[in-house]
Amino acid sequence: MSQVNGVEYGEKDFSWLKFDRERCVRCGVCVDMCPMDVIHFGSQGYPYMRYRDDCWYCDVCTFMCPRQAIVMEELPYLIR
Repeated sequence: MSQVNGVEYGEKDFSWLKFDRERCVRCGVCVDMCPMDVIHFGSQGYPYMRYRDDCWYCDVCTFMCPRQAIVMEELPYLIR
């Protein structure tokens, strides 16, 4: 759980990165390569977007994932 302004958010709340758990092998490349330390491992060992507001939309996580298990979607309209 993350806490932002006193509100707790879970691993599935407010994220534009979708992690395909069938493809993900929990290798941690996305966690290691994220320049802003946005992606962390969740309680079940799968990555999730922990600090959404710190994301630069650099797409490194989707590019570096060896299993193509990450999809960036639902970007804020200013980024598209």
